[in-house]
Amino acid sequence: MGEKKTVRVKVFRFDPAADREPHYDTFELEAQKGFSIYNALEYIVENLDPTLAFYASCRIGACMGCLARVNGKVVRTCTTMLEEDVVIEPVKKEQVMRDLVVKGRPLPEDILQA
Repeated sequence: MGEKKTVRVKVFRFDPAADREPHYDTFELEAQKGFSIYNALEYIVENLDPTLAFYASCRIGACMGCLARVNGKVVRTCTTMLEEDVVIEPVKKEQVMRDLVVKGRPLPEDILQA
């Protein structure tokens, strides 16, 4: 096992059916070498907040379903390592279905940024 580090993960939250405005929730968790942004989201859902919504399919960087904006940059959450405090937002906030889940498939311009 590698060295563990406490990091803060600030996540965009919005449910258009229930919320008037988006907000952010911050979670603290232990990350170690090889721990991806996807792993952090999965940990949050399994251990801290089961209501968090995000999408991922292949978990190997091929499908692009896990695209999110991390610290302002569009990345694949399954292949981007969690090494520091992060802010995670949907790629397109205006297309949010809930939290990090957006309507439709990634567009070429989204993928080019990843």
